[in-house]
Amino acid sequence: MRFAGRESWQVSHGINQAVNTALFLRDTLALSVDTVPELPGLDPSVPVVVPAGVDRAAAAEEWLGWWADVLDHARTELPAESPADPAGRSLTVRPALRAAVLALGPAVLDHGDRHATTRGALPVGEVVRGVENRLGRHVRPFRLVITEVAVQGMVWERTTDAHVIASQRFLSDPARSAPALRAVVEDLA
Repeated sequence: MRFAGRESWQVSHGINQAVNTALFLRDTLALSVDTVPELPGLDPSVPVVVPAGVDRAAAAEEWLGWWADVLDHARTELPAESPADPAGRSLTVRPALRAAVLALGPAVLDHGDRHATTRGALPVGEVVRGVENRLGRHVRPFRLVITEVAVQGMVWERTTDAHVIASQRFLSDPARSAPALRAVVEDLA
């Protein structure tokens, strides 16, 4: 949110297609890879499918660097080149993951279309006003990006000071999401 005449705060939250693509590939190919933060499997889960021409072992070796690119992209929320674009820099240097994205791209989109959920809006304005009331001043200008992921369980993980990855289940539970958001805003305020 921005206010005329002074710098203010901005909180955005939503789904990031590159993150969804990466998690779908991880689960569909049954890759034994780390995600930092640690993220459980997709909800709903997906069957294991390894298309012809996709090298699982090579994809797993390329994973960590690609996941870092994916998270960097999610944090910035700028219209920059997506690390999930097969023609983009991130995948041209990772041929095994590029082959997987090309082979599974339609399935990624289909999964997202079939399992998109609507969630209630986070009470961002209310939380920020509450923090300002408690502090007795306006919050310092800050920018926070909350990336929503369709994974199992309750997830709220800060990847940087200004980026959080949260599960849809967590975000749809105001008893959990509002206090978690408040803690981040207080830290940034």
